[in-house]
Amino acid sequence: MDTATARLLANLTSDFYVQTALSFSATRQSPWEGWRRVIGEAAGLRRGREPLSVLDAGCGNLRFERFLSDENVAFRAVGVDGCPALVAEGASAFAGVKGADAPVKFIEANIIEALLRGADPFAALDERSFDLAVAFGVMHHVPTAAARRSLLGALVEHTRPGGIVAASFWRFADDARLLKKACAATAKAQERFGPLDLDAGDHLLQWQQDESVFRYCHHASDDEIADLAASCAASADVVASFSADGASGRLNRYLVLRKR
Repeated sequence: MDTATARLLANLTSDFYVQTALSFSATRQSPWEGWRRVIGEAAGLRRGREPLSVLDAGCGNLRFERFLSDENVAFRAVGVDGCPALVAEGASAFAGVKGADAPVKFIEANIIEALLRGADPFAALDERSFDLAVAFGVMHHVPTAAARRSLLGALVEHTRPGGIVAASFWRFADDARLLKKACAATAKAQERFGPLDLDAGDHLLQWQQDESVFRYCHHASDDEIADLAASCAASADVVASFSADGASGRLNRYLVLRKR
């Protein structure tokens, strides 16, 4: 994929979330089953009475933080996202706690734009080391294999030794209905924006009945996910790789690493 295409796809995805924040958030309220296994892998990471420190890359409407709260996990999270309107949709769950006692701190930052510049997507963070770093519903929006490797590497870098990194990969192309929609939307995008230099597994999707918005989505194969894990092998070990979520129980593929 060339740089111009990568930037176009990143901008389309950013615009997508700005324009659909309300309706998108309304469809993203329930937790994913795969998260239960992730927090199981993270059990025991708390140090003494300190809450679990969490870095949530692409935190969206804070659904993961609400899940942790509902599961009675003592935590402090830093959520990083480029769409404040989407974050605001979930912030009311924590509105009663202010200041230093608030369990969630939001940092507005465009993760994908930073990755495409070759910059640290978490440069704005004061905290440099977390017990648990996650990227749920994010990897499929990151154009190019190099940028996806950079994101996983950045998550590992910002995790303490012994801490856990977890990423999900949306396997939409394994669902015939979703794949059909993705192929149709990709064809429309090619008509609207001209020929796009897409990589294998790259598609665009639209939203409900709105044909004015597009989001970039990449279907990562098992080999790609294994390559991503291998890119971090010098500093992190794979502790779990599994499928979960959706009616099929296989809509997402999870990669869980432990930093050495």
